[in-house]
Amino acid sequence: MNRPIYITESDVEALLDMPAAIAALEDAFHDVATGDAVNSPRVRARYWNARLNIMSAGRKSGRFGFKAYAGTNAPTVYHVMLYDQERGLVAILEARRLSRLRTGAATGVAVRRLAREGAGILGVIGAGEQSLTQIQAIAAVRPLRDVHVYARNRDGLLAFCERMARETGLAVKAAASAEECVSSADIVLTATTSETPVIRDEWLRPDAHVSTIGANAANRMELEPTTFARASLVVTDDIEQAKKEAGEIIRCVADGAMSWDSVAPLSRIVAAPPEPRGLSIFKSLGAAIEDLAVASAAYDLALAHGRGQPL
Repeated sequence: MNRPIYITESDVEALLDMPAAIAALEDAFHDVATGDAVNSPRVRARYWNARLNIMSAGRKSGRFGFKAYAGTNAPTVYHVMLYDQERGLVAILEARRLSRLRTGAATGVAVRRLAREGAGILGVIGAGEQSLTQIQAIAAVRPLRDVHVYARNRDGLLAFCERMARETGLAVKAAASAEECVSSADIVLTATTSETPVIRDEWLRPDAHVSTIGANAANRMELEPTTFARASLVVTDDIEQAKKEAGEIIRCVADGAMSWDSVAPLSRIVAAPPEPRGLSIFKSLGAAIEDLAVASAAYDLALAHGRGQPL
């Protein structure tokens, strides 16, 4: 019996790129749609001044596992434990890079199905590490002509735009305001941890697609609830998880402005892509099935390329 392996951040960086991550997620969400994969919503435990977050998923094909990460006074550390139904534990993966890849890839999956085919202008609110992989994912599925980015820290914003232009070859420009950033955008991305909306409803084009990926707690919201209420289509990674973490939708449902029946799981959109029409929203929360998909892909690539330290 082969020993499990330990896969580091540098292994993941060398092995798994964004197109491969997007393909892995599309395959996984097809399995969710057919009942051949199960996602378990995130569980958040608090121990005095520390937090432990655990999320798990499994696929009928035989792979299952969980991601764990802790919030303490030290920097957050992420790990995925990957199992096979025949062999048990097959890998432990460092998962900071994996987490960013899968969050970006989920947006790529959604944008491919919800944004207009010729959408070429992207407006991004937020200039952190998550925005980097988000732009990479959107560029992988749509022919971006211009990328406008806004963040409150001007120095950090300029440095981010310079880095993204250098790494992607795209025209990445700093916007003077959030409104300027999104008002002409075909695709809008918010990647913040804000507790209050960072975009006004009236700024958005009527046929825009919006992916909101930063606020994954019930007390946070990046968009105004009215934006969700008027959207032609609202999609999220996992409905049960959204009932705990999607602040804008929770507010709309509580106010009677929309119902959970009107929210589509990403798996349904993958299995039966709709015709883009009107404003659409992807409320990304980060689901364990996504972690399982990219961890499994990284593990297979590690075996193929002889990477990973035997345990």
